[in-house]
Amino acid sequence: MTKPAVYRNAGDLLPPPIARFVDVAESCKPELISTPEKPVGLIDAEKDEKALLGWKAVSRGSVEDMEVLKTGDSVIIDFGGHRTGYFSFDLQSYKFATHPADAPCRLRLVFGEILSDVAEEFEPYKSWMCKSWLPDEIITVDWLPQPVKIARRHAFRYVRIEVVAVSMHYGVRIENPIAHAVTSCTASVPPLSFASAGSEISDEDKTVLRRIDEVALRTLRNCMQTVYEDGPRRDMRLWIGDLRLQALANYKTFQDTLLAKRCLYLFAGTPFHEDGRLAATVYEHPQVTSGGQSIVDFTLIYAAALLDYVEFSGDKDTGKDLFSVALRQAEIAVGRTNSEWVYHVENIGGMTDFGAWHFVDWEPTLDKVTSIHCIIIFSLKSLLSLSKLLGLPVPTISTPTSSSVPITEVIEKMTASALATMYDPSLGLFVSGPKKQISWASNAWAVMAGVAPSQEVAADALRRTYQHPDTVIAMTPYLHHYLVEAFVKAGLKDLAVKHIKGYWGSMVTAGAETFWEAWNPKLPTVSPYQDFHINS
Repeated sequence: MTKPAVYRNAGDLLPPPIARFVDVAESCKPELISTPEKPVGLIDAEKDEKALLGWKAVSRGSVEDMEVLKTGDSVIIDFGGHRTGYFSFDLQSYKFATHPADAPCRLRLVFGEILSDVAEEFEPYKSWMCKSWLPDEIITVDWLPQPVKIARRHAFRYVRIEVVAVSMHYGVRIENPIAHAVTSCTASVPPLSFASAGSEISDEDKTVLRRIDEVALRTLRNCMQTVYEDGPRRDMRLWIGDLRLQALANYKTFQDTLLAKRCLYLFAGTPFHEDGRLAATVYEHPQVTSGGQSIVDFTLIYAAALLDYVEFSGDKDTGKDLFSVALRQAEIAVGRTNSEWVYHVENIGGMTDFGAWHFVDWEPTLDKVTSIHCIIIFSLKSLLSLSKLLGLPVPTISTPTSSSVPITEVIEKMTASALATMYDPSLGLFVSGPKKQISWASNAWAVMAGVAPSQEVAADALRRTYQHPDTVIAMTPYLHHYLVEAFVKAGLKDLAVKHIKGYWGSMVTAGAETFWEAWNPKLPTVSPYQDFHINS
């Protein structure tokens, strides 16, 4: 007789959570604030060839004008803005003769962040991402009238309600629809004033930038739950790379520090590997646990996120408590450099033999060698700045050739190797890999890491890369951020503003209520997951 298969819980392969760190994180857990919000009206979605995503909204009147719905009917409710939260309504029955509601009512609800979510069908579904992330629900209500609240949290502006089936003897009406917005953000921020800007910014540009800022603030607020979620629609959890940028934006706007502290301690408390390597993501539910994967560049970004936090909050105790965690990430990465102090691993574009991968950006053609090498330098410099801020001696790490090397020496050697092997003086920019690929990523991270010997060389490399016909551009706002930050670091403020208007402004033009995880204005339905509808 064949024995049944025995499956080992993959969670058993991960180190146990570090209780001391998790306890600190839990002590910083914020309360969620729920705000009821009424819809602004009903709409139809109509095809529009001029719109970037192909649709426009046409008003159908107020919610009070909603007709009685029968099998096959549908309605789209517009709440006039994006939120993270829940949806409730009263489901009323209207009998057509003497029969009451003599059979259950089955509804399908589709939650839309943008109009195309509720205008287009999700089938055929083409993504490798789990289909259960799609923002739709089918519910069956046995007895009418009945108050209904959707148990699952969604991120939405629009709700399309379809009547899948009701008896021929009655119809239904949706009454009192309410969105219950939830966030841990308690602060408000006034519109951009441009008080310190001169006449170099036109009134038209100020209008565009204010709109971009408004959408950015809404994006941040809706991601501020009990952690900084990477996306409240999907994946609904905490990632290191997203944490750093969200916290940076928060320090300049809502000025919350407790949420960042919680997130930093959650990562420290849920390591991916017994060697001290951090997980790329953390799950809160049903209990705090490691996300089960590690991303090399994200682990390195942890040091910068910790430095940012200490600089803004002044909380040096946390900096000292977590310093060794951040230092360990750099030490592990430096341990993979070769005799020429160049970061080298097999299969840098995919899953490595040590169970981690390299992200940088979702662009599939991107060569990541130069980017990762420079991110290591960026991380080491963050650690050096943090050690000075905390009054600690210059940190040392083990390397392939020595058990204790000051990170200042490692920075010097890795910077020299980057200039010798990754900078092409004939092109005046940084290249990556055996094919000497030109990309925004390589040059942005080289500038962020301070590899260029002067600001002039950095600025020239960025200008040349930005305009080069063969350059590999970025797919995600994540990498676009570092390109803009590199522009500013290189003294190219005008180019930074131009890029913000062109990239984030094009999302606003396309109908974004919040900024998306992947976007190319020339390929508006591009998706790293092979299906635009699963994008968050």
